Amino acid sequence: MTAVVIILGSLIFISLSIKPVPLGNILFLVSNILIIVFLIYAASLLFRRKVSPEPVTNNFVKKEPRFSVSDGYSASFQEPADNSSSTETDKQWSLDLITSLEWKRFEELCAGYFNEKGFRAEVSIEGADGGIDIYLYKESFSETKAFGIVQCKAWNTYKVGVKPVRDLYVVMASEKAPLGVFINTGSYTSEAEEFAKGKSLKLLTGENLLGLIKTLPEDRQQNLLAKVTAGDYITPSCPSCGIKMIERVSQKGKNKGNKFWGCTNYPKCRSTIQVKKVG
Repeated sequence: MTAVVIILGSLIFISLSIKPVPLGNILFLVSNILIIVFLIYAASLLFRRKVSPEPVTNNFVKKEPRFSVSDGYSASFQEPADNSSSTETDKQWSLDLITSLEWKRFEELCAGYFNEKGFRAEVSIEGADGGIDIYLYKESFSETKAFGIVQCKAWNTYKVGVKPVRDLYVVMASEKAPLGVFINTGSYTSEAEEFAKGKSLKLLTGENLLGLIKTLPEDRQQNLLAKVTAGDYITPSCPSCGIKMIERVSQKGKNKGNKFWGCTNYPKCRSTIQVKKVG
């Protein structure tokens, strides 16, 4: 570009030296030269950009994403992953998993098992510990009359005594149901076990239920596992509202400082559930 300007300037100087030119013609000539120089410069820039583009430096550095939640757990990922699929593969049937289920999911697990065994299991809507939990229907017995009645308790640290077992037997008699099943994540007192002897009343523990589940075909085990552990299966549901509860701390009275599960609709709903004890 500098060479072009020098050459044009030299030509103008030589032409003026040889023959005087009026001032107007000189200005006209200079303006035309400037226009030509500008066009040549613009064309050179365009040609340079197309032929030899300057390398573009990407200063973006991919950082490893991290997150943390309020409960103190943290996790890091090398790259985005499908959390649902990884979660499903991590879960396996175990007694710990069964005992971690909230009361409603535990009832759904029991109903799901009986469905897999060929019964039509219907979960009662009466709520936690509100009477009959599951009605079992058998096509060969009756379409409308329950063949069996199931009571579920997610008591990990408390033994089921004779009274709840006796109450279930009374309900069996009133419903004329040939079968009664009591399922508890924990165990039973010796009095309860003695009462059930010789009757069509089965007492199952969490270990018994786990053993029965593992007798199912593998694909049915996995289907049942996926249903039971979908979403939040640990936080208890409100017996009245059916929504997830929140952990609260008693602020007064003899239970001051104790933790309990309270309904999120408080004070409209005052349902509470005792926090499960560990061990």
